[in-house]
Amino acid sequence: MNDRRTIEVAGEPRKPRLLFVGIEGLAEWPGLPGIVVAGIVDVYGEWGSSSVKPQGLPAQLQHCRLFASLEEALELSAPDTAFVCVSNDRKTSFPVMERLLRENIDVLVKKLRLHAMSDVERLSELSKRGPGRLFVGEHYRYMPSVRALKRLVDEDELGAVEQITWRCRLPYEIHDWMKSYRHLVLEDLSYHHFSVLHDLFGFEPLRLYAHSFEPAFSRAGTRTVASVLAETADYRLNYETVWCSKREPYSYLGEVTVEGSKASAVLTDTSLHQYSPLGRNREVVCPAPRYDGPWGLLEHWLDTYGSGQRTAAVESEKQFSLGAEAKAKTEAEAEAEAKDTARWLPYTFERFEPVLLAIYRAVESAKNHVVR
Repeated sequence: MNDRRTIEVAGEPRKPRLLFVGIEGLAEWPGLPGIVVAGIVDVYGEWGSSSVKPQGLPAQLQHCRLFASLEEALELSAPDTAFVCVSNDRKTSFPVMERLLRENIDVLVKKLRLHAMSDVERLSELSKRGPGRLFVGEHYRYMPSVRALKRLVDEDELGAVEQITWRCRLPYEIHDWMKSYRHLVLEDLSYHHFSVLHDLFGFEPLRLYAHSFEPAFSRAGTRTVASVLAETADYRLNYETVWCSKREPYSYLGEVTVEGSKASAVLTDTSLHQYSPLGRNREVVCPAPRYDGPWGLLEHWLDTYGSGQRTAAVESEKQFSLGAEAKAKTEAEAEAEAKDTARWLPYTFERFEPVLLAIYRAVESAKNHVVR
């Protein structure tokens, strides 16, 4: 099999060919000019046995081919990359993942949906065996406020971080897909929260203890409240999420307080505040969003691997969203952001694996009431 990672024709860059594997969320496909959609294959059978795509899909997807099987799609579409979409109530298919990686293409998973620690270990083996590369999607890390906090950490504005407190409140909800998780908060929502922690500070706990339960009034059919105490080599985490709260405002990210030796920071999905040792509050300017939502992984991959050097896109990332007040950035700010851009890469499975290990260590701790 030829290695298609160098996407060129006669020395000229060309648009990579993308195969959608699974159809979850395709109705919200934003369309990306930097790729060619080579086709769709409904490997999870969500469209039934129909050979016709449903109405309402974006035009770019209405005109591409719908394949009857994964084998047919791989043979006839000649993709450079596959984007795997798994709906909330289903789990990632290992035969599908193995077949795609054997094709020696880049495999991008919108969101991994696993069942147990054994699934993490199995996927790790598939990723190592390759020869294709496996990338993992998680879009909370793309929030402008999270990127601004990353910059503070990299510039040592907070000093040595020793304590992180994470609180998240979400409204009372009942959806059938929730029952596909035994521990909804730990398996679904902490996927995003622990990803942000790992991106910002690294999250490979030496010890953790988790508690997970379903209040009688939630009636969601799964555990909607969770708390985790964790200790890493550098800091301690106090984590609590309630997915059946009456309190407002609600936020899927929550509120994160970071205590450092030089300063503290409070992160939300819309803002970042830095506090001096004397309690002085400074609102930190957040960068304009570079990537947004669940499709951010594909855009990030495209910028990094799919079409050569970035030009105007990099300049766009260097522009801050300053609201009504126009303010020129200093050269130091621009240099710091350029450095952040240079080392900020899409999650490979190897880089994301500590997040998955922490999740299922927490699940095992909550199940068995032991420190893991």
